[in-house]
Amino acid sequence: MRVILLAILSMLCCLAGGCENPLEIDRETEIEIGRQGAADLEAEYGVVTNAQMQQRLDSIGQRVAAVSGEPSLPWTFKILKSDEVNAVALPGGFIYATKGMMLYVKNDDQLAGVMAHEVVHADHHHAKSAIEEHMTQALLVELITQKSSDSVRQAAAIALDLDLRQGYREKEYEADRFGTEYAFRAGYRANGLRGLLESMYEDKGDPARITWLLQSHPPLSKRIERLEELIPQLTGKPAGST
Repeated sequence: MRVILLAILSMLCCLAGGCENPLEIDRETEIEIGRQGAADLEAEYGVVTNAQMQQRLDSIGQRVAAVSGEPSLPWTFKILKSDEVNAVALPGGFIYATKGMMLYVKNDDQLAGVMAHEVVHADHHHAKSAIEEHMTQALLVELITQKSSDSVRQAAAIALDLDLRQGYREKEYEADRFGTEYAFRAGYRANGLRGLLESMYEDKGDPARITWLLQSHPPLSKRIERLEELIPQLTGKPAGST
């Protein structure tokens, strides 16, 4: 009861001061939301059980997550049964690549680049911020103070909608930038993500498998341009040589 009262008082005080988000989702709740979203996602798509493919993804993902800003999150990396070229990051470090993405990347550097991009979404708490913005104050109080199954499910639904339909829009540039740094720090070539985006740009004339990405992310050309500026700063070498 004391926690609930403090949360409500915090909300009222912040509202009086004009704050947009008077309540903040704590780490434990963020992970619980991600776990619920992961269960829903796996129930919808299914998970690939190919041991070699899974080991490759997990090895690369864990290596990148280890140099991220939140290495202690319960990072998991799995493959969804989908031919679409896509990757998903849920709150708390639950990361997915589709089977289509696994077959689309040309090398481990590209896979590391896209996994690092998703790791940034998780360790920069992009979904958490969006959930705090989209949930009503009453639901936020219920989520933070009681962690009811209904409120967790609603928060997970918001996170899944962002990942599967809306995208993070301008946050994608941030994920590209820090993801490229993470991948490079983890020992992969810095141009992995850039190379993947270039392949997607070349395929945009036949976009059936990357339709979601084209609709929910900034233009591929703009993302490539920004990475071409970043990579020399990061490596001291031209973008095409790293």
